[in-house]
Amino acid sequence: MRTINENYAFRMVSTPGSHAANAHYGEWIDMLGFRRCLFVAVAGELDADLDVAVYEATSSAGADAAAITGLSDDFANGTDESRVGLVEVRDSDLSDGFRYVTLQVTPGAADGYACIAVLGEPYEAPVSNASTDGVAFNVGE
Repeated sequence: MRTINENYAFRMVSTPGSHAANAHYGEWIDMLGFRRCLFVAVAGELDADLDVAVYEATSSAGADAAAITGLSDDFANGTDESRVGLVEVRDSDLSDGFRYVTLQVTPGAADGYACIAVLGEPYEAPVSNASTDGVAFNVGE
């Protein structure tokens, strides 16, 4: 039986901290070899709503970036502070020729947040969770 660390790949999308009040693309995540990607966004203390939307692209540089319809939501100021938001992408949600995804986050004010991606249902396991993937350590089963 494989461990969670061998069946799911974890990637940093946006670093924790305060981000200016404009749209930010996170790191582009390659879905090649995976059927699903779960974005896990964490909101800090908010001064305004914090909008999130999944974008797809044809390259790791974000070429041809476009929002994926139906994969967006927001953290509401005053209610969703210090909470987690989850947005799941399936490979079937992607347009032909697109395999890179990211979470675009748009804070209404300079607010704090962070986001990771969890890639699941790999075509082959075990998957990589190495320091080159942005993982600092990988301990236990």
